[in-house]
Amino acid sequence: MADEMATNKGSSLEVQQRGNAATFKIPVDSDNKATEFWLFSVVKPHMRAFHLSWFSFFCCFVSTFAAPPLLPVIRDNLSLTATDIGNAGIASVSGAVFARVAMGTACDLVGPRLSSASLILLTTPMVYCTSLIDSATGFLLVRFFTGFSLASFVSTQFWMSSMFSAPKVGQANGFSGGWGNLGGGATQLIMPLVYELIKKIGSTHFIAWRIAFFIPGVMQTGSAIALLLFGQDMPTGNYNQLHKSGEKQKDNFAANR
Repeated sequence: MADEMATNKGSSLEVQQRGNAATFKIPVDSDNKATEFWLFSVVKPHMRAFHLSWFSFFCCFVSTFAAPPLLPVIRDNLSLTATDIGNAGIASVSGAVFARVAMGTACDLVGPRLSSASLILLTTPMVYCTSLIDSATGFLLVRFFTGFSLASFVSTQFWMSSMFSAPKVGQANGFSGGWGNLGGGATQLIMPLVYELIKKIGSTHFIAWRIAFFIPGVMQTGSAIALLLFGQDMPTGNYNQLHKSGEKQKDNFAANR
């Protein structure tokens, strides 16, 4: 009897694994989490989620640290002091501290895809507004609120945990977080190049730096739209779909406080 039950259990597991293999192009476990990590693949939904997450995080880093490469001209244009510049730098990372606390709860409630896209779209106007500031206070405020976008790190790690099995989630988290952080270095190249290009077209240097900030703004906007159009919260669907079908219990705010 015991042997028969064990055989039936093994057969059920084998059928389930075959069903999973038929559903996903990448090998998955019984929870539909990927058991392999194909770095240069965009297969849906696991690797597509990986690339969407790191790129959106990358764009947030580009935006948050877009000002430092252009500080010499921004400082002259806005008459910034060393104290103003230092305070704005602190503000740019302080915002993320508060936002990350709320981001974890948001991921639990509505999923990493919608949480990340919403945060990015909410902070993008501040990137564009950098083109309009005319004082040290304005400079501090736009850097503070743009820094909120760095909380997308939380949704990135949350998303990878939803898509990859234990043996591979560390690798996925490492690549997504690491490649996202590269945005802080990439912006050191992007912003000066854009600034010089705009100047060569015929703009003055005080106007060129302002126009240059539309580039990180557009990058953030595009990454958020891509998340909404092509992302998927979990291997089997988005949170709202899974709530409706009963496959996932709907969390409430009170339970997550």
